[in-house]
Amino acid sequence: MKVKDSVPLAPLQRYAWFNLIVFAIAVALYLMAVPFFEWRFHITLTRAALPSLGVFGVCGLWGLGNYFLKDHQRRARVNLDEREALIYQRAGMIGVVLFWEVFVVLCMGVWAYLSYVRHQATIPVGFLPFLVMLVFIVFWVTQSIAILVQYKRSAADDAL
Repeated sequence: MKVKDSVPLAPLQRYAWFNLIVFAIAVALYLMAVPFFEWRFHITLTRAALPSLGVFGVCGLWGLGNYFLKDHQRRARVNLDEREALIYQRAGMIGVVLFWEVFVVLCMGVWAYLSYVRHQATIPVGFLPFLVMLVFIVFWVTQSIAILVQYKRSAADDAL
């Protein structure tokens, strides 16, 4: 049997896969940290969930994703053709739209819950950094999925 030659991934695809792998690592670490904190500090799972969110700091590795968008021989940014630039632009737009949707829904949802259910007039200040972190994670993950989906669609169009 002959092993089929694989097609190398485009720079945007490598960038998107890198982002999704970093997110998967953060989620896996979170799922391990919650029971660990619960066991180690003898607290409930719900109380252990909040300090475990710190493992999402691993998502800071997304800053290294630009490594995949560099041409190391010329020491410059990779030149994207028109199709790749359009894919990147659409993916960014999809990410921003979902970013704002989640942001507005969470802001209004938390405000409504605290105002009408708990009769509390203020939103805890600790919620704001959590909200910012969450919506940026939504943006990066959505953008990465949109890049991969668009490449898959364009490959299917090329096959026709």
